[in-house]
Amino acid sequence: MATIRALVLSGGGGRGAFHAGVYRYLMQAQKPGVDAQHQQPWTPDIVVGTSIGAVNGAAIVQGISADELQEFWVQVRERDIEGLPPGMSWLSRRLINRVMKKMIGASLGQVSAQEATSYIPDWWQEALPGLGKLGDWALGRWCSLLDTGPLRRTLEQRLKIDPGKIEHSQQTLLINATRVATGERVIFSNRTIRSRSTGKPRRDVVQGINVQRILASCSIPMVYPWTHDEETKSLYWDGAVVSNTPLGAALDAAADRPPDDEMEVVVVLMTPWTSGEDEDASPPLPRDFSQAVTYALDWMLLASFRERLALIESFNRLAQLGREKGDELLSRYRFVHVHVVAPNRFYDAARIIDYDERNKSLIADGYRATEQVFRQAYPAAEAVGAD
Repeated sequence: MATIRALVLSGGGGRGAFHAGVYRYLMQAQKPGVDAQHQQPWTPDIVVGTSIGAVNGAAIVQGISADELQEFWVQVRERDIEGLPPGMSWLSRRLINRVMKKMIGASLGQVSAQEATSYIPDWWQEALPGLGKLGDWALGRWCSLLDTGPLRRTLEQRLKIDPGKIEHSQQTLLINATRVATGERVIFSNRTIRSRSTGKPRRDVVQGINVQRILASCSIPMVYPWTHDEETKSLYWDGAVVSNTPLGAALDAAADRPPDDEMEVVVVLMTPWTSGEDEDASPPLPRDFSQAVTYALDWMLLASFRERLALIESFNRLAQLGREKGDELLSRYRFVHVHVVAPNRFYDAARIIDYDERNKSLIADGYRATEQVFRQAYPAAEAVGAD
């Protein structure tokens, strides 16, 4: 019997530095206070990423080391991820940068037309009836608040994303996007994924991962432009729109493994996690409008995960019952142990587009949170004896 390991990286933009701290702990060769089985690097067999999780997940599957991922996040800044669309007028840029200065403490430059991922919309005249050239002069023409041209450059030049390396990796990579026209979740993968129940390839999985598809997973509606995928002839938004932590896909990625192989899943969230049973562990209520927006966004992103987690717990009970009674049908369910790694405080919603020196504190948060989870889930023998 072997153990299958899956790492699920949720979306969260600039909060993605938290992932780097998690990965640093997972890949650590010695983990004080943890049992012998989990002392060595916890290398995932399956990596699932949404939005910035797709960026970090692709880098991990391609072979980036924990130190290199951490160094990337220490150095990355807003100019490496986003800028103002080329169609914005001087007035629009000035007004938006005043807002940006208050939100993220930085002004953003304008992305060149050659590098831009956004487009100048044909419908702009209809959006500003009667203004004509005056509207073009005053506001310009643009379809999203920010442009992800710099992110494409960062993926290609700094992270050196190579579709060939991802395709031939021993690790399975799944990245999550939302089809704009239908609201359906689409998962891009570096290999065929079969349904556990039917054994047939999943219809929502498209094989092949490249820079364009990683951008698709990161395309936050209205903040960033949607992304066109040539092969599927579709436009995509951020995967978090419909599913920020697609656990089911991770389970299906292990469908070809024997059911006696148990599965360890580390799910990395970007918001405090509580099961709801311990009210004392719950965060304080929001005190102002900004905090209310943060809470509402984060709870919305967690909704589907809570439901999936409850379903996994039900399947675990079936697996236990099948083994106790020797029921062949129920014994086909594998045990899945889900460990949630999450910060102990809220990160303001503005951090989604904020990349600065505070990334260091998020890396440290991720490391500490993972260490705490592993010490609780897999305590060293002496720690168990002390209890």
